[in-house]
This record gives sequence, structure tokens and C-alpha cells, in this order.
Amino acid sequence: MKIISLASGSSGNSLLVQANGSAILVDAGISAKRIAERLEQAGSDPASIHAIVVSHGHSDHIKGVGVLSRKHKIPVWMNRGTYDAVKQYIGKIHELRFFQTGKVFEVSGFRIHPFSVPHDCVDPVGFRISRGSSRLGVATDLGSVTGLVTNLLQGVQVAVLESNHDPKMLIDGPYPWELKQRVKGRLGHLSNSQSAGLLQRIFSDELQAVLLAHVSETNNLPELALACARDALGEFVAQNGLLCCASQHQVGPEIEW
Repeated sequence: MKIISLASGSSGNSLLVQANGSAILVDAGISAKRIAERLEQAGSDPASIHAIVVSHGHSDHIKGVGVLSRKHKIPVWMNRGTYDAVKQYIGKIHELRFFQTGKVFEVSGFRIHPFSVPHDCVDPVGFRISRGSSRLGVATDLGSVTGLVTNLLQGVQVAVLESNHDPKMLIDGPYPWELKQRVKGRLGHLSNSQSAGLLQRIFSDELQAVLLAHVSETNNLPELALACARDALGEFVAQNGLLCCASQHQVGPEIEW
């Protein structure tokens, strides 16, 4: 299996997942035009995408969904709560499929388990995605760590995990107080230390790579997020495990296992 981040952050998120000639997108939160450009940079194209799987209804995860689906005839999977919340924004979908949160479904050879995460929207989910013996966990928008999240991320070989903000940068930063409260709240976004704590809980000999995602450009720095995760995963890093950050503005990194 291989993943390539096309975009990650408050301005838009999209993750390319590939295996054995099949490809899906987890979210499409930048414009369809920009996704096509970044797919090309990643050595792919929209015609190769077999499905778009949507985690939740915030604009930075759905912005390009409608246009991309219509223009390139790509099926879209989401839960019904998310669709009801976003249907007026994304317009007509080429082919709409519903999954049920907590119930495994299959798309083009990928087994996908959508699991509930605490975030301030309708029925948000993370994903555990498997193909053969390869296992990927994706949890990029959640305000707190639950037992369910921990359980579903255990045993994955690659984890794409939110490390959104440094608490001091957030409090000292320019956001209005209400937004600061939202970000650091139980239904907001994980701080570097919360993300690091979750990494400690899911660490095992099977873990090969960690991609830190949704790193705030206003309230965080990649080096702070990486340092916090590195401190939590000392043994992992010492054994040459891959630890890296996804970017808002460029494709990559590419992780294959």
C-alpha cells in the first residue's frame, strides 16, 4: 500500500491511497483543479481514482468533492449524516454511496472501517483502511482521544494523525477567544502533546511510519509537532521508523509499505 498527502491543513485536506492498481482519495478539501494538479505531481490523475471517501462535512474536507465527482465520474462514499449536512454545498454527485459509521465496507479492494471521532460536526469519522496484510489508520480531525480511537489505530503499520496546535502558540496567537476555545476543546483539534500521547498508546513493533497531519500554520510549527512526537516515540525513531509532517502547500511525503 502507498499513501501520498495531496494537502493537509486548515485550508484543505486530501490523502491519496494506492495499492495494486487501485486508488482512492480520503477527502477532497481543495479545489478539483488543484487536486488534479497535485495528483499529476504525485504521478497519478483523476481517472485513476476509484472513490472519494469523506470523513466529515467541514469545507476543508469537501470543497472539491462535487466537481471532482461530476467531472471525472468518481463515486463518493460518506455517511448519511454528513451528506445531509453538506448536500447543498457539494451539489450533484456522479454516484453517491452511503457507509454506516462503525461498519466495515469495501471499495475497490480496500476494506474500510469508519470509526467515530469527537469533532464539532455531524457524525465525523476516522478510517482504518486495510488491503491484504497492509493496515493504515487515518484520524485528522478530533478534539480528544477516546478508547475507540485508540483501539482502531492499534496494530496499524502507518498512522496519519492530527497534530494541530501548540497550546501556547494557540493561546498567544491571533484567533478570537471563541475560536481558541473551540480548537482546544473536546470537539476541536488535537494538540501536539495529545497527539504524542495517542502515539504512545498505539505504538507497537508493527508501526512503520507516522505522518503528522492538519498542522496549523498559525498555531503550530512542523518542528514543534515533530519534536513532541519524537519525544513520545523515542524507541520508534531510534529503530529508524519514519516520522514526518504533511504540508498544506505541497505534495508528499510518499509512504509505501
